[in-house]
Amino acid sequence: MHSTTQTSARQHVIERAKALAPKFAARADAAEAARTIPKESAQDMLDAGIARILMPRRFGGYDLDFETWLDVIVELGKADASHAWCASLIIHHAHLLAQYPEDMQQAIWSKTPDVAIAASFAPRAKVTRADGGYRLSGDQSSYSSGVNHSSWVMVGGLLHGAGPPDWLLLMVPPGEYSVRDTWHTTGMRGTGSNTIVTDNVFVPESRVVRLSDMREGKAPGGALSDNPIFRTPFFFYAPLCFAAPMLGAALGAYEHFREWTKPRKAVDGSLVAEKTAVQVRMARVAADLDAAGMLLRRASQMPPSLEAATPELLARSIRDFTRVSELTVAAMDTLMELSGTAGFAASNPIQRAWRDVRFAATHISLNTEINYGHFGRMEFGLPRDPARPFF
Repeated sequence: MHSTTQTSARQHVIERAKALAPKFAARADAAEAARTIPKESAQDMLDAGIARILMPRRFGGYDLDFETWLDVIVELGKADASHAWCASLIIHHAHLLAQYPEDMQQAIWSKTPDVAIAASFAPRAKVTRADGGYRLSGDQSSYSSGVNHSSWVMVGGLLHGAGPPDWLLLMVPPGEYSVRDTWHTTGMRGTGSNTIVTDNVFVPESRVVRLSDMREGKAPGGALSDNPIFRTPFFFYAPLCFAAPMLGAALGAYEHFREWTKPRKAVDGSLVAEKTAVQVRMARVAADLDAAGMLLRRASQMPPSLEAATPELLARSIRDFTRVSELTVAAMDTLMELSGTAGFAASNPIQRAWRDVRFAATHISLNTEINYGHFGRMEFGLPRDPARPFF
């Protein structure tokens, strides 16, 4: 794809995301009540080409970059974090599928590129070797966001052998798994992050990738494309999937607070917007969100080659993803405090954004001890912690 075509595709998909945002904002309450985004929202995402953003062009993908992923999800996150989270995973999982063997890509994309795939990365399923592949069983595959509107699923499991266990990601087609309704939370309610259940499912070798290969940017599908995004080590981009909806939600909450507060009056009849204390705290929030945006932009700029993906750059990136999480949480806390009791009204989108951002910040890919700890080890010249398989 020529650069002008890529620029056009990038602009097109961002504009489509902006057009979808009001629809998703209007459906946010229904998504919370149902504990899953409406099926029409998932279809809108696919119709808008969301799944194609990081998909190879040979399957009809746009073959774009992580910055486009960021920009699309921030726009959707301003409307609703749960919708943005599900859209982010549609993008993320298509990018991961492109790193599987060619047979696996053909199995899903030969008919249409517009497919939603769900995943449960935590290696909780039982995996055993079988002739030509593996057997997969498990009923504890946790937090598979968007599974209600997805077809294929990606399930993590540990294969035990003579050495350290091998963390595998196994693809399972529709009809060979079930979904248990377990998603009862106070944050990110609309993501429908239910549990995948498998029972002695056979998974051919061609439908499996090893986390160790993805961590090193050497998964088999990476060699099938010129685009370096398919050979970028896993943790350079994985946290972006979750940090981008958080930033979008916080920016949306900020915009709502600003417009809502302009005519608000305090109990003494004075305008809240005229109070210097409110203005100062608003300025800090705005500056922190700008800083978060710049950090996330830098982290989303992919290394131009596998050789450029140095351990030092990875350590900085994961540090920055976590700092973005902290900045958005702090911003949401301030906006809630400034909103007073009115901010907790069920009709006020600020409280939903606050709950969602707080909840999203607990995702393991944004964990402060893990990510900051790894950066600190690198700064002191210590070796990578072998207990942290992502690094």
